[in-house]
Amino acid sequence: MTQTNYGRLVETADQKRERILEKALSDHFGRPEMEIWARALDMVNRHITVDGEVFKEAADAYADLAQHLVDKLKWPEDAIVVSPQGSTNTQTLIKSPTRQKFDIDAVCTVDLNRVEAHEPMKFFEEVGRALEDYNAEDKPRCWRVHYTNRPFYIDFTPAVPLSTISPAMRAHVRYAPTAKYQATALAVVDCPTGTWKTSNPNGFAQWVNDQASRKVLRIALEEEVLAKRADIVPVPVQEVPLTDTLRVAIRLFKRHRDMAIKRGHLNADYAPISVIIVTLLTSCYEGMADRHQSFNHPIELLLALAEYMPHLIETRDGKYWIPNPTVDGENFAEKWNDDYDMRAKEFRKWCGLLVNDLVTILAATNADTVRERVQVVFGCTGADTDDSSARPLGLLAVKKPDNVPAARSGKGLA
Repeated sequence: MTQTNYGRLVETADQKRERILEKALSDHFGRPEMEIWARALDMVNRHITVDGEVFKEAADAYADLAQHLVDKLKWPEDAIVVSPQGSTNTQTLIKSPTRQKFDIDAVCTVDLNRVEAHEPMKFFEEVGRALEDYNAEDKPRCWRVHYTNRPFYIDFTPAVPLSTISPAMRAHVRYAPTAKYQATALAVVDCPTGTWKTSNPNGFAQWVNDQASRKVLRIALEEEVLAKRADIVPVPVQEVPLTDTLRVAIRLFKRHRDMAIKRGHLNADYAPISVIIVTLLTSCYEGMADRHQSFNHPIELLLALAEYMPHLIETRDGKYWIPNPTVDGENFAEKWNDDYDMRAKEFRKWCGLLVNDLVTILAATNADTVRERVQVVFGCTGADTDDSSARPLGLLAVKKPDNVPAARSGKGLA
């Protein structure tokens, strides 16, 4: 079998991981507590899902911004496309555990054949002036639009299709798109350098979605049968079932990081950013699929992702490296190499907290105790945990793995 790069990384991670979670799970396959854990984590997943009405508000806000630019800059209406990017596109946006607003990323793509936008800084500043009525705040690659009575703010990134930039100018664009996702590549303004920089938010979202659809989970769940039952409500756009384990892992792990920051266990300035968590977990998922690994239960897969994740970071020429899979040469861990190892240390600390907290959850088998521990770990006290409101999971027909090595004990809640 030809080994892919992600497959090699996962193979190495499998050799390096301590298997603490695998051991904690080993005696519980096929037992009722697996269903209890699944229901409790599914409750968290549903609790942290952003209300669908918020996305309707965001869509309306996008439309307002687009129309405002058309009116202010006298652009043709069909020359501008404003669309969501980031966690909204990958269905991994979550509620904040604090009262702070969350960001919804949007990209404003203009057609260079219809709009004069060849000078990057001139283009960026022109958009900023047009957004003065919104009191937009300039950031390194976007304009941040704040809203007084809404639970979100919008990071609004001006961009042009990379393919529309002249060949002469394209030679000076920082980075290049990977071949597979070249069609969706954009050029955004890198304000610190005043030049164009390749970005690919739609390509990145497509990568996550491509991997999430791959068959890594093998469960006895007849989804098409469940879909025909009268008591199954159609899943809203931002609602993700536990069997979509990659996205659920991303959401739960992001929430755990947020709680670790809130509790003072992580320094917010150096804690792992969301794109790194998403990239490492999706890379891991792709590597598992490339190696034809399969898991019998979402809990088993979720725990494996937690154990593999810290070992998916590459080193190149002595530097930390987490490559953007859609943009050649872009390193999401670039800042890790310039801060005296602070970000790397906080990442390792967070991974340890995550494993310890999952061990604490797995040590409970009584439904009430499991729910209590899960609620505390993920900051969901007061969430609706009525089993009658949970989706039918039907995940217990699983096979117990063989030859699981012993594990070391963990401690405490994050």
